[in-house]
Amino acid sequence: MGEAIEPSVFESIREVEPEPIREHWVVVANKRYPPKQVYQLITGLPRSAYTSHRALAALRRLGLSTSVYTPPRADAAQAPAAQAEASDIDGSAESFAMLSRFLTDHNLTAHLAAAEADFQGAGSTTSHEVTTRYGFSDDLLDAALAVRAHVGRLNDVIHATVIARVLPALLEDGEVVVQRPSLGAGNDPSRPFDLETDRRIAEFKVAQWKGADTMRKRGVVADLVHLALDESGRRAQLFVVGALPIRFLTTSKSTIAWALARSSPRTRARFEQRFGPATDFTIADFTRVHGRHIELVDLATLVPSLALPPELI
Repeated sequence: MGEAIEPSVFESIREVEPEPIREHWVVVANKRYPPKQVYQLITGLPRSAYTSHRALAALRRLGLSTSVYTPPRADAAQAPAAQAEASDIDGSAESFAMLSRFLTDHNLTAHLAAAEADFQGAGSTTSHEVTTRYGFSDDLLDAALAVRAHVGRLNDVIHATVIARVLPALLEDGEVVVQRPSLGAGNDPSRPFDLETDRRIAEFKVAQWKGADTMRKRGVVADLVHLALDESGRRAQLFVVGALPIRFLTTSKSTIAWALARSSPRTRARFEQRFGPATDFTIADFTRVHGRHIELVDLATLVPSLALPPELI
C-alpha cells in the first residue's frame, strides 16, 4: 500500500464506529481504531489476508500515529519503497517466526493444560490476565491464521516435488511423458492419472499414514481402481509411503463398496460395469485378482526423507 490515499477515504473512516481495542491501535480523526479495521476499510482486503503488524507498518508509512511497531528485522538504511515491496514477504516471514517462537518456547500440551486450569473460576478481569500471561495475543492469532493460509498449500508443494524428483529416475530410455502430469494433489477429468507416459500410468500418494487413516485408505483404493480400469496395456504403478498402505491393500477385509462410498457415482458405475458389484470384493481380493498387474511401490525407497518420522518432516 505505497500509493497516496485520497482524503475522502479518511473522511469515510470517520463515519465508522471504532471496534474495541485489544492490543494495537491507529489514530484516525482523533479516534483510536484497531489497525486491521482501518487497513480493511482502506484496502478492501479480508482481515484474514494480513496481520496486525503488516497493517501497522502500512498505516505508519501513511503518517498515521499507531501503537509501537518493531519490524522483526529492522534496517534503518532500507528505502521506504523497498520496504513497501517487501511488506508481503516480511509479513509472512514474521507470522512464521512468531508462531515458531510460541511453539518452541512452550510445550503446547502443558501450556494449554495450565491455561485451562487458570481459566477455571476466572471472571472477566482474571481471564484477561490469564490471556495475557499465556501469550494468547491478537498477534499470535493473526500469525496462526496467516500461517494456516500458507500451510494449506504444503500438500501440493510436497506432491509436486516428490513427482518431479522421482520422474528422472523412473523414465526409461526413450520413454516420454505424453500427458501433462498432475503435480497438484488430486486429478481433473482431462488428466485421470498423476503421471502418464507412452509406457506407464502412475498414481502418487505421498501422505504418511499414522494408523487411523480412513480417508487415506479410501483414497488409495480409489487410485488402485482407477489404475485397474485402464485398458491401454501400459505398465501401472501406485506409489505410496511406507508399509502401511501396501499392507492395507493386500490384507484388508473391508469391501470395495465401503472404500468407494465417497468416490464419484461415475467411478462406482464404471467399477460395477467392469468388475461387478463392489460388495462382492474385499480390498485384498481385488488387489490380488484385478490389481495383480499394478506395482505397489514404497516412495521412501526413492525419496529417503519420506521415511522420516512425521514430526521431523
